[in-house]
Amino acid sequence: MIQWGDFLIDPREGEDLCRMAVLLAMTVDQKMERDLILQLQKRGIKSAATTVAGFGISSQSNIIRNVVNLCLNTNIIERKREHVHPVAHCVLEVTQSTRASDAIGQNFCFKAAVARKGNHFALSFYGNLAMHELSGHKTIGVGFQILGD
Repeated sequence: MIQWGDFLIDPREGEDLCRMAVLLAMTVDQKMERDLILQLQKRGIKSAATTVAGFGISSQSNIIRNVVNLCLNTNIIERKREHVHPVAHCVLEVTQSTRASDAIGQNFCFKAAVARKGNHFALSFYGNLAMHELSGHKTIGVGFQILGD
């Protein structure tokens, strides 16, 4: 029988922050989100989630600002270049993998989830991407960066 913990730890590789960020981004309500954040915290992993939304590539700077502020306000990162810069790069990586960065003329609404342990940082977006509500679909993306000291 599959147990919840089986999704968190790969027995061959150990903890996978990208997997944890993806699972957090896919939580369906705030209670599940809070419960998972507490479980990750017990493993020494800092994590947080928020919603990001916008219209096409013109929203990219707002997304970066929202994710960086999430990380600063929840003490995931410190207010220094060696942390903020890699997080901004991670946002760009995730928007590319969700195709939100090349979705000219498309609306999107994602749950953004971050996970950090030591200097390893992962970010995942999960949600909707569409030009019209009848043409929309789910998409997911993940990024990983090493934070400086």
